[in-house]
Amino acid sequence: MFERYFFRRLFFLIPAFFFLSMQVFAQDDELEKLLRLKIEDLSNLKIVSVTKTFTKINEAPAAVRVITSETIKENGFFTLEEALSVLPGFQFRNIQGFNSYIFQRGIPNQNNLSLLLVDGIQINELNSGGFYGGGQFNLDDVERIEVVYGPASALYGTNAVSGIINIITKNPENDAGFRLNGLYGSFNTYNGGISYSYYNEKDEFGVRFSANIKNSEKADLSGSEGDYNWSSNMENYEKDYSINLKSRYHNLSFGLIFQNKQSSRTTNYKTTGTKYLDRNTLWNISFINSYLKYDYAFSPAINLLSTLYYRNTTINDNTVAYIIDTSQVGYYRPNNLIGLENMLSYSPFLGLSLIGGILFEYESLADDYSITYSNASWEKPPAPPKPPMENNTLFSAYLQTQYKLNESFNLYGGVRFDHSSVYDNVFTPRMGIVFNYDKLSIKLLYSEAFRAPKPWDYSFGLGNAGLKPEKMRSFEISSQYSLSQNTSVNLSIYKNKLDNIIVQESINNNYRSVNKGNVEIFGVEISLEYKENPVKSFFNYTYNSSIDSSGTMTPEIAKHCANLGITYYPFNSLDMTIRCAYYGERKNPKLINSANSYFVDDAVVIYSSVSYSGFKNYRISITVDNLLNQIYYHTSNRPPDRYRQPQRTILFKIEYSI
Repeated sequence: MFERYFFRRLFFLIPAFFFLSMQVFAQDDELEKLLRLKIEDLSNLKIVSVTKTFTKINEAPAAVRVITSETIKENGFFTLEEALSVLPGFQFRNIQGFNSYIFQRGIPNQNNLSLLLVDGIQINELNSGGFYGGGQFNLDDVERIEVVYGPASALYGTNAVSGIINIITKNPENDAGFRLNGLYGSFNTYNGGISYSYYNEKDEFGVRFSANIKNSEKADLSGSEGDYNWSSNMENYEKDYSINLKSRYHNLSFGLIFQNKQSSRTTNYKTTGTKYLDRNTLWNISFINSYLKYDYAFSPAINLLSTLYYRNTTINDNTVAYIIDTSQVGYYRPNNLIGLENMLSYSPFLGLSLIGGILFEYESLADDYSITYSNASWEKPPAPPKPPMENNTLFSAYLQTQYKLNESFNLYGGVRFDHSSVYDNVFTPRMGIVFNYDKLSIKLLYSEAFRAPKPWDYSFGLGNAGLKPEKMRSFEISSQYSLSQNTSVNLSIYKNKLDNIIVQESINNNYRSVNKGNVEIFGVEISLEYKENPVKSFFNYTYNSSIDSSGTMTPEIAKHCANLGITYYPFNSLDMTIRCAYYGERKNPKLINSANSYFVDDAVVIYSSVSYSGFKNYRISITVDNLLNQIYYHTSNRPPDRYRQPQRTILFKIEYSI
């Protein structure tokens, strides 16, 4: 019913919204500084995530969207999920607990079908291949987030199936000085951050340090607010710590990111009427990502980038995964990886560019959790011993070519070969044609991708050593047209098919992972953007027809989603943002007993933020999420039938900079 109501009014709402955006108040030259890029400049913005080298957005062989640091500030985003939620093509399963799941382009998963990078280095969890959404990312330290849509395994290998999310942090030369910020708000939410950057242009030396701490109890899920899944005394929290260090000297750069996420596991299970208790659990996972890069130009036509990197994702040995009437259960799972990548860029003659790389990785991964049990529900479990480890190797080689036929046509082709000691050999191709003329850009793309099984899959339940990689094939046409220097429209139409899906199969009261079935997705993404001071505004709409191998609608994926937003600068130091999100109806994996339905209802949720920077060295902002206190839910693949999303949330933030 609400869906019909929404779409009947959509055709009236969108034109009125953009008309008002273009009419609000007179121009102010000073405000131009706040609106960094006009629409006509965005197509020339250079990004690195699509080809691993800097490429203009309108020439990159993929649909790309960029979330800037200004957008993060203006909207008061607190988590990575919130930042991605304003883009077309994204849907979510937020269990309001130890993780949040991000679905890109119509496939539900455990965060293992999108590749998450920080400064170009993967941060997906090593044992499962998934990643952790949520608050451990320091958004105050983000320069921009580059989001690449569609398969990208031809350059990046496993997990780059639905797309890539590359979080690029600030460099010392672009953000020199000292900054301090603090935030407090609803549900005992607080955030504190500090950063310092130094750069000497003469010596080409720079260093940047930033640190951040976050805490939130997320939402009220006790008693009736959470469908009586938990008691009125339930405990739910998330505490995040992050440290980022970057330095550069001439052509040599170093980076280190440490993240620690501590959260409750209460929402993973029902506790009312079960053996599970809803207090004193602890999910404690740490991430270490470090790299050393050397960039050397042999000549204007030949460049070598060498990257040595180390990754560690460990579920720490003080984790209490769950508590039952008779025991606390401790988990421990260490994982680490070291890798070396050498990438050569070569332009033998005008119009032709080649990018080739060789990569070697060695990983030591836990076969499964090491588990211990205490003797009582109030007693901490002993620290688990180190579990059996698997030592795996990966050798990869890739080549991508770009040939510029003329000023309008660019041809792309690429292939990657992966040889793993676990999943054997995989070839992954891509190709594309990119056409640019005047204000129009059109991209015709074919690409493939894969997700390799991880120890999480091989060892689940009874185990299955014969698992094969999941594989995706994708056809896409993407276009952008600039209606004026201030207004643009983007359209992407794609058809994807994911085969060899890894699912859990029941066998004699036990389980194991198997390759079974497929999902076919037909999708359309439309976005409009208008930028002319003192206003910038956007609208996007996503249609997803996601069908599983039985011919039915894929659970957890809505057919229709939309976003609408406007930021208004009445004068230099003040910006006001309001946005609206439409979440379409979604099929739940199981019956929702409290609603007697298999569907999570659609909803419209409004968000707002106001910032003032008129005080010297200070910026003050107030963000109100779920402004109208809308009751809405996300789907569930866990024992609780569905997950209530946060009530109205008010956050107050102050920043100080020198």
